Amino acid sequence: MTRARTTCPSGHAPHDLSQGTWTRRTLALALALAVTTPATTQAGGTRSFRVADFDEFDHGEADGAAIEASGKVTPGLTPARADLPGASAFTCLADAKDGKLAFIGTADAATVQRVRLDAKPGKDDPKQKKGALPAPKVEKLAELKGAVVSALAQLPNGDLLAATVPGGVIHRIDAAGKVTPFAELKVEQIWAIVPHQGRLLIGTGPKGELLSLDLTGKDTKVLLDSDEKDILAVLPVGKDIVVGTSPGAKLLQVGDPVEGVLLQDFSGDEVRALALTDAGLVAAVNDFSDRGISSLQALTKTLGRTSLVGQPTEGSLDASSGTPQSSADLMFVPLHRDGAPGKALELARAGELAWDTWLHRDKQYFTAVVPGPGKGEVLVGSSQQGKIYRVRGRRDVAVIADLEERQATALCNLKGGGVLATAGDGAAVYRLAAPGQAPAARARYRSKVFDAKQPAVYGAVYLRGTGPLTLRARSGPGDEPDRRWSEWKTVTLARQGDAFKGTLAVPSRRHVQLEVGIDAAASELRDISLFYAPENLAPLVQSVAVAGPEIDEDEEGEPDPKLTIKWKAEARDDDDLIYEVRIRPEGSDGSQWIKLGGEAPVTKKELKWDLGSVPDGVYEAQIVASDEPSNGSARARTDEVVSAPFVVDHKRPTIDEVKVQGSKIAARARDEGSRIIAVHYSIDGGSFHTASPADGLFDGDSEAFEIQLPADLKPGKHRVVLRARDVFGNLGTFAVIAER
Repeated sequence: MTRARTTCPSGHAPHDLSQGTWTRRTLALALALAVTTPATTQAGGTRSFRVADFDEFDHGEADGAAIEASGKVTPGLTPARADLPGASAFTCLADAKDGKLAFIGTADAATVQRVRLDAKPGKDDPKQKKGALPAPKVEKLAELKGAVVSALAQLPNGDLLAATVPGGVIHRIDAAGKVTPFAELKVEQIWAIVPHQGRLLIGTGPKGELLSLDLTGKDTKVLLDSDEKDILAVLPVGKDIVVGTSPGAKLLQVGDPVEGVLLQDFSGDEVRALALTDAGLVAAVNDFSDRGISSLQALTKTLGRTSLVGQPTEGSLDASSGTPQSSADLMFVPLHRDGAPGKALELARAGELAWDTWLHRDKQYFTAVVPGPGKGEVLVGSSQQGKIYRVRGRRDVAVIADLEERQATALCNLKGGGVLATAGDGAAVYRLAAPGQAPAARARYRSKVFDAKQPAVYGAVYLRGTGPLTLRARSGPGDEPDRRWSEWKTVTLARQGDAFKGTLAVPSRRHVQLEVGIDAAASELRDISLFYAPENLAPLVQSVAVAGPEIDEDEEGEPDPKLTIKWKAEARDDDDLIYEVRIRPEGSDGSQWIKLGGEAPVTKKELKWDLGSVPDGVYEAQIVASDEPSNGSARARTDEVVSAPFVVDHKRPTIDEVKVQGSKIAARARDEGSRIIAVHYSIDGGSFHTASPADGLFDGDSEAFEIQLPADLKPGKHRVVLRARDVFGNLGTFAVIAER
């Protein structure tokens, strides 16, 4: 459960009140929201969910909206979408000359799809609104043997090169879709084809080789033969070449020696993608909980088959197996001395400088990185909810697209501006506008599914931001919305101070979800606070134990006459608990309970009780747990447990049947209320020594014992004091004269 935190309502620094921008009512609302922020249950069982910064907003979904690094959601770009055949798009390539043309390689059916981006509103698509981004037009260019088109490149004459796996085959495809052989390499997988200085760089697996071919597919040379299994990313940096590997997540510079020069050994399992900006080098590093797995294998696992890693195809492509557990880091290192762009690139700095983490994400892996349109920025594709991040540094991260499908699988920059993004788990291609193009006419933000832990009553919701904003809500029993969930219900909003306030009228279910419409170019959403009260669960008292006074058998006096009552209890819904401790004589009715601990409620799970307040007898204790501090008296629930009977004994033991025979003394210790635990004796006022039980055990309320006077005791009469102790520490004594 997300609890509100102690900040001002926006999650940012408070406004300057001297500027007169806040009214008294606004300030009162701000204080009211701030009061709810500690991570404890509020009075009356009221709790809250809050979304107030980038990371929290990023757990939701944005449609036509941008989640900014400052922690606000604003209208973004409306991606133009088109379906693709197959279950996943895997590779993307923009035409080097024509900014309105691109190509997509698919999985399942290994096809190359041609994407046209020159549609005109009203002519090519009558439904397209004026000023909207033209939707991509997709047509199959070629179908190839294999399961996946794993890499695409373009020759100078415009022909395409397409690699398929399993196998090391590269196909040549002309503009008419005619397929001819280009090269067949003695490798199992090809992951990258990159033109460089009139030749082709080929990243392969599972032997970790970087090969070089001429533009006719011949003259094969081995540029790099690493200890890694796969070369996943290949990037020219001036005249140099760097590669990213798996499963060691190494960044290698290609050259002499043939195994390359290690620039960086990242903590993770793969360097999935590399990009060069005007500021330096960016690397997408993924770390999988299943050691040795790569994002390519992760995509395979997600798709439910093994074809991407060169094994036989099994079954159809689906997402039933789920996404592997992983985390992702976007790492950056400047390649210009003193961080000043314009100077010559110094690749050696990638091995000398500390890399900076620009972006870290758990439970996802990065699939693609390309330079963004702005200076020093990159766009990053993710496996989680089809998100595409814009990253300009560790403090400037935004979600600029949130694809309908679960994964963003590839990105490519279009000539003339804009980006093409592909999606998996239901193949699709998206065109993202260049800066200034096709802003979203209407954007929406859909929160993650909030979990109240119990069926709950949902109340007021506050949206901080700039209007107009609209709100819908729904609730349901499970963490994935399905037909058991309620329909979306519009929430009426009214301006209250610095926020828009509404009240939810959804069924009382365990889970709830909100959807905020950001309905104008100037609208923005900065903060969501939703108040709710979960169904109150009674606390659970598991056990009660009563322990007698702590006794040191060698102690001279009687111990402090206190019993310790301890209990185990829990609040099953995180409520704060208080306790009432009572005692009564065993077998008496409910009116005989005596409250212990004074008037103030007991908050600890232990109470020491002074035995002097009651007479001897057999008693039982009762613990009553209440969650009133969290729920108020009207909604509070209780649980109670009664202990096993226990004895209160104030009477001292007695010693009788004393017999003195020479140097031996025999006697019996008795106690009416409890067990004899020890007998000691002292001679002529000396220290006490332990006496032995006649039967070898102190295990009853009547114990015979014997004392043998020391052999070196002086002849004559001696005063011997006998002392018996019971389990409550009570002492009984008897003096006798013995003669030696």
